[in-house]
Formats: sequence, structure tokens, C-alpha cells
Amino acid sequence: MNIAISFGLLFAGCGLLCVLAQSGALNRESSRVDSGSRSLRLYMTLEARKQRRRRALGTVSIVQIIAGTVGLATGWLFTGLAGMAVLLAGLGVMLPPFFAAPKRRRHQTREALAWSLWSRQLAELARAGSGLADSLRSSVEHAPIEIRHTIEQISAKAHVSGLETALEELGRSGRIWEPEVAAGLKMAAKSGGSVADPLLDMCGRIADVVELHRARTEAVVQLWTQTIALLGLASGIVTLMYRNNPTYFEVYSTPTGQMVFVLIAGMLLMSIGFLVFHSVVRGQESVLIPPKRRSRAREPI
Repeated sequence: MNIAISFGLLFAGCGLLCVLAQSGALNRESSRVDSGSRSLRLYMTLEARKQRRRRALGTVSIVQIIAGTVGLATGWLFTGLAGMAVLLAGLGVMLPPFFAAPKRRRHQTREALAWSLWSRQLAELARAGSGLADSLRSSVEHAPIEIRHTIEQISAKAHVSGLETALEELGRSGRIWEPEVAAGLKMAAKSGGSVADPLLDMCGRIADVVELHRARTEAVVQLWTQTIALLGLASGIVTLMYRNNPTYFEVYSTPTGQMVFVLIAGMLLMSIGFLVFHSVVRGQESVLIPPKRRSRAREPI
């Protein structure tokens, strides 16, 4: 029964992440601002959004620390087994990002679809005869809500400092979609003829990347569901074993048994960590962004 309480406390601590994430998701701002201080307000809005993202990442880390500490304490106090304490502490560190993955995955998918839809809207406006700057300004009103703040800021920047400066800022504002979109807009701006054709080419490239993202996301969702089922099955088996036959764990109360149980817990955590790592969708950075670390792979011949 004690082990059931331990798992219950661990999953309750991880569930705290969902509550904190939902509390931050309710604060949405209106995208309409006064024309007098448009650029300043757009900048402040974007900075506030970045601060909220940093706080969300900090929330995950805080929940990891709390869940890991709770798992370590309950595993040791209720069972007296170092291996159980290590196992519960490791699960407490791994599970919060795993539980936060669906919300982050949905946000990434909505953002990818938003860039694909907006690029199509921009190309259609340019095909109707508008220039790139005019098309960019006209697309703000109908831009998807996920990227409207960015489009508003770039449009205001283009009006104040010029289109080239605005596109440079767009390329630096993100590491996934923004560099690709900025490169496509630069090609359209420098083209000698109509800007509609380069914009349509950019739409095609973004649509292809979005389809690859969605296909990969579907595979990850299946693995995420399987991981949940495996974790539930394993926790249920361990709970029933400890409740119905506590003497099974008595051999691990000796010093040698404690070391063996710690090794078993380490191997279980490595296996669970492998599943958790591949159950989370991570944004693939644009190839236009230089890598953070130089690859150690051998150079091609």
C-alpha cells in the first residue's frame, strides 16, 4: 500500500504541471493596438510573450525538482529501499516534460500550420497585384492568431525602417520557421519580376516541411500513448507485488541487495528514458541557423 501512495504522490506532483500550464494559457492579449505607439506596443507585447515562454520552461524545471524530491523521499521513507528511492526520483525528473509534451506538440503544430496558411495568404495578395510591402501590411488583419504578433511587428518595422531591416529582424526572431520565411521574402523582394512566383515557391517549401512535421508528430503520438500504457502497466505490477507479497523485496534490504536494486533501478530508468526521449516532439531548427556545436561526423569525401 505504501508503494501505491508513493506512485500517487509522484503522479500528483507531475500533474501539477498541467495546472500551472493551464493557468498561463488563459492570459491572452488582444492584438489591436493604438496607431500612435504601434511599434512600441508591439515590441512590448512580443517581449512579454517571450517572458511567458521562459516562465513556462522554468515551471517544468521546478516541477521536475519537486517531483524528484518527493519521489526520493517517499521511496526511502515508505520502503527503506535505495533502489526504490532512485527509481521514484528518476521518474519524478523524467515525467514532467513527458506530460507537458502534448501541449507543446499542439503548439508546434498550430504554429507550423499558421506559417503555411499565412504564406499562402501573402502569395495570393501579391498575385492580386500588391507589392511585397503592401501585401505584408494587408496580411496582418487575416494572419493566424499564433503568429499575428510577429507579423504585426515586422509590418510596423518595415513601415518605419524599411523592408530589408524588417526581414533581417524576422530571420533573427526564431530558429524554426522565421529564418525560412525571411529568406523566401528576401528572394521575392530581390526578384526582377512579379513577387508572386517566388512567394508561391516559398509556400510549396513550407507546405512540404509542414507535412513532414505532421507525419513525424503522428508517429510520436503513437509512441507517447504506448509509453503511457507501459508505465501504467509497470507501476501497477510493482504496486501489486509490494502490496500482496512484501517479503519479495526483503532480499534487497541487505547492503548487497540495496546495490543490486539500485542497478536494476538504473537500468529501468535508462529504458524509460529512451522511451520518454523519443516520445517528445522537438522543433527541428532551420538549416539556415548555424548549429550550436560543430558536428563531429567525418567530412564527406
